Amino acid sequence: MSDFQPIKVAVFGSCVTRDNLNRTFNPGYKDLFDCVALADHVSMVSLMSEPIDVDPEMLDGLAPRNFNNLQREFSRAYLAELKEAQPEYLIMDFWPDLIFGFARLGTGQHITNNAWSTVNTAFYKSQDVDVYRIQSQTDAFMEAWTDAIDRFMTYVKEICPQTRVIVHRSRNVATWVDKSGATHEFNPWAVSMNSHWDAMDDHLAANFDVDCIDVMPDGLQSFEGHPWGKFPVHYTFNYHALFLTRLAKIALRDRSLDSIPQDPTRTPRHRAD
Repeated sequence: MSDFQPIKVAVFGSCVTRDNLNRTFNPGYKDLFDCVALADHVSMVSLMSEPIDVDPEMLDGLAPRNFNNLQREFSRAYLAELKEAQPEYLIMDFWPDLIFGFARLGTGQHITNNAWSTVNTAFYKSQDVDVYRIQSQTDAFMEAWTDAIDRFMTYVKEICPQTRVIVHRSRNVATWVDKSGATHEFNPWAVSMNSHWDAMDDHLAANFDVDCIDVMPDGLQSFEGHPWGKFPVHYTFNYHALFLTRLAKIALRDRSLDSIPQDPTRTPRHRAD
């Protein structure tokens, strides 16, 4: 009987990453990987801001999943969960920052400007907020975001020194396919945002020792029958197999390197920098 233990993976970002670690899309992924921590639809600027104490009744009108996600965001629970879980890999996408942006409260704290949940609550409506979006306040947004991600990477190195960070270089796609096989176009705004997504990913790649998963095939589309519906980051199912294969190759590479006897006089290899 094998003593292999699934590799612990944490996710920060959105469904574009989490779907790859979901049996609907990759039925056998649990044979290799275990998702042990998830930050879903949270801005990096929000995550690295001070916690916010909110009366639950002020988070009104939310579905249970959104309510729980928002409470976890405001408490910054994900930071403690990473420390507890000690994942071997942390996979990150910045779609929430790209699409939602963040809001600065009058208290100086930050939250994700989530148009699907947060902005509809009594709490949000009671606040004096300044909203920052990457496409319209690019310089101010990137200054705050760069400060937040740099502090986050320092935090990960300190509390999870063996965790390897992986940037998921996913992108919005331009078209979707209906059930008859006909192709339709999304609003071109989605694809126009990809250049800003590039900027965030490029900052990580240029300044930190990270791996990247970039497996976007030419002509990738969304489709009408997707379990979550057609959307610029709800891809056809061939994508998820490509992603998981690339992740498995990274893990195999690292396992192979770890099995090689090391020269004790050499500087040890760090997994996050």
